[in-house]
Amino acid sequence: MVGGVAVRDFSHTAACGELQGIKEQANMRDPFPTVSEGAISDWVGSRSFQRGRSYFKSGAILDPRLQGNTLKAWCEGSRPQPYHLWVVCGTEGIKEADCSCPVGGGGRCKHVAALLLTWSDQPDSFREVEELDTNLERHSKSELIALIKQMVKIHPNLESLLATTPPEDSRSSPLVDPESYRRQAALAIRTSFDDWGWGGAGDLDVVLGSGDNFLAKSDYANAGIVYQAVAQEVFEHFEIVYGEEGEHIHEVVNRCVQGLGNCLTAEDGNTAAREQALQALFEVFRLDLDYGGYGLGDEAEGLILEHADDDEKRVVAGWARTAMLAATGQYDSYRRQAYGSILLDLEADHLDNDAYLEICRESGLLDDLVDRLLTLGRLDEALAEAGRAGDSDLLTLAEIFGAHGYDRRLEPLVAKRIETTRIDGLVVWLKDQHEARGELAEALVLAKQLLDQYPGLARYQDVRELSQRLGIWQATRSELLAEWAATRQYGVLTDVYLEEGEIDLALKTVRQLEQVSHYAGDRLIRVAQAASETRPQAAVEIYQEQAEQWIEARGRKRYQEACIHLTKVRDLYRQMSQESEWTDFIAALRERHRRLRALQDELSKAGL
Repeated sequence: MVGGVAVRDFSHTAACGELQGIKEQANMRDPFPTVSEGAISDWVGSRSFQRGRSYFKSGAILDPRLQGNTLKAWCEGSRPQPYHLWVVCGTEGIKEADCSCPVGGGGRCKHVAALLLTWSDQPDSFREVEELDTNLERHSKSELIALIKQMVKIHPNLESLLATTPPEDSRSSPLVDPESYRRQAALAIRTSFDDWGWGGAGDLDVVLGSGDNFLAKSDYANAGIVYQAVAQEVFEHFEIVYGEEGEHIHEVVNRCVQGLGNCLTAEDGNTAAREQALQALFEVFRLDLDYGGYGLGDEAEGLILEHADDDEKRVVAGWARTAMLAATGQYDSYRRQAYGSILLDLEADHLDNDAYLEICRESGLLDDLVDRLLTLGRLDEALAEAGRAGDSDLLTLAEIFGAHGYDRRLEPLVAKRIETTRIDGLVVWLKDQHEARGELAEALVLAKQLLDQYPGLARYQDVRELSQRLGIWQATRSELLAEWAATRQYGVLTDVYLEEGEIDLALKTVRQLEQVSHYAGDRLIRVAQAASETRPQAAVEIYQEQAEQWIEARGRKRYQEACIHLTKVRDLYRQMSQESEWTDFIAALRERHRRLRALQDELSKAGL
């Protein structure tokens, strides 16, 4: 049932019989079958399905069309211009789909759900149209020219297509001019902005479609030129197209990378075409690094490593080495490391140890450098490199030393470093080393150091566990609590007393915390919860105070929070058999705030 109307029989046999006449009239290969709500929900996801139902019921689908085994339409959305969408279906169900909305790549959005629900519920609203090729073949040359002129008049951007070369049914067609596609891509990007920002792929789909057409004709060289041109222009306009709609640029660049990958995997005999595809993929990898490393080049790197042969890997390694040596700026360390990493992967089968270590040093790949030195048993060199590492890098290196069984040799270096560093991880690592060897006194010193830096319950528990094992816990505890009381560390004192079941002390310290901090609310509630059984009156006072604070803040949501606390107050009065006191309290509160109609309403809803 969709929109109150019974959905038709969803069997493929019934759908084929119903659409057989359409198939014969329009010469369609496969009619579009009906699809169940379950199939739609499985395709787009439950959330998009529910939102798509709302779009369907509101009539958001415009000009629905049935073209062979494809549904096409426009859908009104959040942007001024409707989104264009299509769904292809085969005998086994939905095959593929797409929508021009920001998240419509792959067709898993609410707009596609609305289109499919419209087809399920209102198939007669779909206008039957011929396949595009069939339609175009019926027109004469003069008619086609007139149609093209009309299209260009409506969409001026299409005129730039006339400067590009359409694919031929041959792999040996002349190479197209990359600049013409760059100009077309640049125009598509600049004209895709509206009041909402960059609208996404838009007319770039037309340019990318040229690459797809070349690819379909096995013209891999020209397909690569188109994909590379689009990627170059996207990065050229990176700062204006990324913004809050970053998913758009990922979608476009990934489509370029996938197209280039198809060129690389399909073209086995044309060395020049393969090198061009590799060069374009490496350029995407390089451009992504130049703009800060947004992950746009990750798939390009993977395609190069997977599909380049040994000779091609040596060529790409030369490009990577040149780029790495050119990255000499103050903030280029990330880029150098990325180039060094791909170099190690490209030359993995040919590098000797010295060459491997040299790349690591040149690119700043400290982890790989130390790992290889330790593998080679060159411990002194590894320790020297660790000594020059920053504090954060040293923590990572400590794990590498441990993996090789040399953690104890690194301990003196870490012990010296923690005298000046504020990085807790190094202290924790050294403490764990001592504790693992049963050196509890040394571990306790470091545990106290951590607790002194950032007093907290977890670190207190660590000190307690070590002190108990050493048999000195009571003295240590007294010392810690006295120090925190002297320095007015009432928050951690409250946490400790709660954890240890000292409710009266927790009630005292949380009230002291109120006097020195504006952020006692959460601890107050936790103390009230803990005190409910043994100190219910004290818990009542806390809940009442918190409720009054929420009321004073004003607003319906705050009144709802107040009611949560007031419900606790009521339950506690009943627990204490003081129903009359509760009745008097809530009556006085209602009278005191009688002008707050929203509060009165929320109190009534809560049964108060």
